[in-house]
Amino acid sequence: MYEYGWNDHEAPKEPHPAAPSMRAATSGQYSQEWWLGQLHDLQQRLVAVESWQHAVDARAEQQAAKARRSSNGSSQTDLTRLRETVGRVSDGVTAMAHRVDHLETRLRQAEVLLDRLRSAGVRDAIATGEAPSDMHRRHSQIKERYQRLVDQDLRNLARELCPADARQWDQIPGGMPAARARAVSEIVHMLFTAAQQGTPATAEGVQSALAHRGYVTEGTDPRLRKAVDGANGIVRDMAAVELPASLLFDVDVTTLAEDEYQAYNRQDTGVPGFLVAPAYAVQGEAPENHLKAFVFLAPGEAP
Repeated sequence: MYEYGWNDHEAPKEPHPAAPSMRAATSGQYSQEWWLGQLHDLQQRLVAVESWQHAVDARAEQQAAKARRSSNGSSQTDLTRLRETVGRVSDGVTAMAHRVDHLETRLRQAEVLLDRLRSAGVRDAIATGEAPSDMHRRHSQIKERYQRLVDQDLRNLARELCPADARQWDQIPGGMPAARARAVSEIVHMLFTAAQQGTPATAEGVQSALAHRGYVTEGTDPRLRKAVDGANGIVRDMAAVELPASLLFDVDVTTLAEDEYQAYNRQDTGVPGFLVAPAYAVQGEAPENHLKAFVFLAPGEAP
């Protein structure tokens, strides 16, 4: 008796259970990872079956050669049995290949549907503000840079533009604190309104405008260039995020409630006097999650 490299008990006796329906595949019962696992399993089975077929084909060729050299009836019988086995293996390989093709098609359909469902869920979450996304996290990082620019870099620059010995600022309402806050407000407007319209600000242009308005600009080049570069980078990165965001310049500060702004002059009393820097608002985000507007409070006024 010859060994053909294939035992009947190794052959698949029945087809695998039918693939789940599209509804079941996307309902959570069958995850995308499950589908990928099924495909991998079938591919492994196909490789094994193809390997067995190659081994049987080799044995068949050997037996055919023996049969040609001998008219022995036993060899003819063994060759017949071997050919029958080869036929069964070939049928199994064909059936397995069809199942792999079918599962690949179903998997692609499921992936398309799952992507659509995920996209719809993300859009809905963004629209309702119920869930953060990578885009929200990117905006959070940009908000931090904007906060630091206004509250640190421009505040320090304003001290140079309005030095303590420049007594002309003492004559305006609010004195030196208000003058420095006004300087920051004017710089923010110059930096961001032009850039958002597609014309990035330049250090030379901002410096010239500030000098024309009476600010002391000598020696401010390093801080001013840092501020201009920082603002242009913020505008550029805001535009690069698919989820839109904007700076809310068009606001009447006198209508803002206490929880809708942050006091730029950091005092506990007073009413909103003027806008220093606008709020950073992400589309679809709840107002309480916006980076609040910077507002100069008129000192000495009861809220």
